[in-house]
Parts: sequence; C-alpha cells; structure tokens
Amino acid sequence: MLIVTYSLVTLSVEQEKTRHILSALQQKTEDYATQIQYRGRSGLEAILSQFTQFDVACRERNVELYVIPAIRRATQEADSLLAELESFSNMGSNILKSVRHRLQQDIGQSVHIMKGLASAMGLYCHHLLARLAKEEQELFPVARRVIVSEEEWFAIASQFISHEAELHAYKPSPPLHAPTGDESASMHRHFAPERNVPMLAMHD
Repeated sequence: MLIVTYSLVTLSVEQEKTRHILSALQQKTEDYATQIQYRGRSGLEAILSQFTQFDVACRERNVELYVIPAIRRATQEADSLLAELESFSNMGSNILKSVRHRLQQDIGQSVHIMKGLASAMGLYCHHLLARLAKEEQELFPVARRVIVSEEEWFAIASQFISHEAELHAYKPSPPLHAPTGDESASMHRHFAPERNVPMLAMHD
C-alpha cells in the first residue's frame, strides 16, 4: 500500500503544479488582453512561447509517460477515456499551432486580431483544465482499479523517482519568464514532486 500511496500522492502534487502554471498562463493572457495597445505583437509572441513550453512539459508528466501506458497494458476498457484525454491535448496543441501560424503572417498590429489570438489561448486553457479534471475524476480511479499488481506499482513509482532525478539534474538556459514568477526555474522542473513528498521505501 505504501507504494500505491506514494504514486498517488506524486500524481496529486503533479496535478496541483500543472494547474498552478496553467492558472498563471491564463492570467497572463487576460492581462495582455487589457494591454494590447501597449504590448502589441511582441507581447503575444512572448506569451505564446510560454504556452508552447508548457504544452511540451504537459506531455512529459508522470501521468503521460508512465500511468497511461500502464493502464493500456492492464485493460482495453479505458481506451475511450484515453482517446478523450488525448483529444483535449490535441485540441490545445492545434490552437497553439494556429496562433503561431497567424503570428508568422503579416498581420500588422491590429488590436482586433490580437484579441482574437489571445482569446484562442484562453480556449487552450479551457481544454487543458477539462483534461486535468477528467484525469482526476476518472483516470486515477481507473488506474487504481485496473493496476492490481504490486510489482507494477513498484515499477511505476520507481519511474517517478527516476523522472524526478532527471528533472532536477536538468540545467537549461534561463527562460524568458517562468509563468510562476520564479525566474531561475525551468518550466519542466515545476512538474517535479516537492522534496517533502514521502519517498518510496525501496525495500518495504
């Protein structure tokens, strides 16, 4: 039970951090929408860069890398749920691609167009929040029910620990602006569990 508890606590911390970053990005978009005439295209490009970094990091969460593959191995009954989760992510990624494409065009400094693109990134937040809610309300209960082997949970927890070690060892160049306000941290490291999360007792 300790292994399962560790894994679920780690996922809960990861969800909390993801929501926190997403909320910060959402606030940045709303702030930009009220300051378009001063911040212009360059301001939107900077926010888009942060959204893109976040989107990549979301696909490298523990739930994506380890939990979903374990569920796929355990059962096919969750296939429709997994497809729905992936559709939320794909819709979000497609929104960012569309915004990037529009910005690459010669669209000048039209406030109307910039507001539309900012609204599109707000829709990205909506899709990602919907996915997080589905993960918490449906995916995690499925995982606990269908992954019944202690050895499987041990393997998952070990992967969590290895992933955390990799994230903390990662030393990227300083980002333009970390959405949480921590200028020295990379986007990826926001998804690493806190040090006060109980570590797995490897020999229990």
